[in-house]
Amino acid sequence: MPNAYDGNTPMDGQQRSARPPIVVREVNAPNDMEAIYRIRDEVFVAEQALTPNARNDPDDERSIHYLAEYGSDPVGTGRLTMFSDEAQIAWVAVKKSHRGEGIGWRIMEVMIERSEQAGGAYIILNAQTHALEFYERLGFRSVGRIFTMANIPHQVMIRQITPGGGDTVRRYLESFGER
Repeated sequence: MPNAYDGNTPMDGQQRSARPPIVVREVNAPNDMEAIYRIRDEVFVAEQALTPNARNDPDDERSIHYLAEYGSDPVGTGRLTMFSDEAQIAWVAVKKSHRGEGIGWRIMEVMIERSEQAGGAYIILNAQTHALEFYERLGFRSVGRIFTMANIPHQVMIRQITPGGGDTVRRYLESFGER
């Protein structure tokens, strides 16, 4: 998948000299998890009031966590959970001060690639509706109706990974009366 924005070249094509690279890494060390929880708290608890607690998700223990860093500053996160050939993406967040810099895109690229490596047939996520176009550019399709979680409209989205995943995606779409 082409990298739409590498985080190092401004949208106008001029090279930045002092800008540190965006690094997204798979993490599980306690200090890295604390950085992830701080980002979740900032975005999902304080900013959006989506949940009163973004630290006690039971799927965290069995998931793959990603931390995006801008220089040495933790600025974004995402979580990937594999259920057989289904990859679920959740908790994608970028600090408000770093949105629009390609960080969310890079987090998603890394998780999509990891889903492919793990043998996933398809990826599913619950997108906040303000981000639908972002996920569509990454190859996701909306499924079913919009639903509300903590007064924030969401949409289930799905993306085929493997040719065999197409049958699963087709059946999933048909279960919602879509094709």
